[in-house]
Amino acid sequence: MEIYVVQREDTVDGIATVYGVSPEDIIFINQLVYPYPLAVGQALLIPDGTAAGLERPSVLSCGYAYPFIQEPVLRETLPYLSQLYVFSYGFTPEGELLPPAQDESWMIEQASWFGSAAILTLTPLGADGRFSNELITAVVNNPAAKQQLFQNLLSVVEQKGYQGVDVDCEYIKAEDRDAFTGFVAELTETMNARGYQVTVALAPKTSRDQQGLLYQGKDYAGLGAAANRVLLMTYEWGYTYYR
Repeated sequence: MEIYVVQREDTVDGIATVYGVSPEDIIFINQLVYPYPLAVGQALLIPDGTAAGLERPSVLSCGYAYPFIQEPVLRETLPYLSQLYVFSYGFTPEGELLPPAQDESWMIEQASWFGSAAILTLTPLGADGRFSNELITAVVNNPAAKQQLFQNLLSVVEQKGYQGVDVDCEYIKAEDRDAFTGFVAELTETMNARGYQVTVALAPKTSRDQQGLLYQGKDYAGLGAAANRVLLMTYEWGYTYYR
């Protein structure tokens, strides 16, 4: 490593060329922020040749999309997504799957073309389009319904080319807290055995004992252990809806 003091009209690219190193390594080592402005007199660490290809933290990016999304919008977004969460499949109290109103196969094909993993999003949406905690109660407490749902999910995932399942259940009753955690654990075991991953979506909260329907029915620590990963829906704190 060596230290370089920034001169007038210096740029990251120019400095990298002089030292024969990667601009990305200079940016990473010095934690520069886009668009990488430099100040005269600023000291920069310059990596030597052995620092090329420094190990950097990886980022897993994902986004939800409905099948009615406009194709140009999806195509513009997919290059930046590791995973595309297709919204959504519902289910009945007996464990039968309810597919989206519009066929989503084209989204899975587009995701594959761009190297993004398509993920089936499972939601307990009722006929009114709202989350139904009664549906959750009916399934997570019924072993036969759970197994039926798991097998139906496996079938759709394999047939359509999904890479996993995202469980997005909200407003769970407090009394169903442990049963829901068990449901996710069983689903994860079933999916992992066939090479698929399971994510569970959680509403963001600011304290361990936060009250409210979004939180009391979910064991955050238990679900973190039950699923392969969790998704904190921080957009619950404010977002813009795009179609």
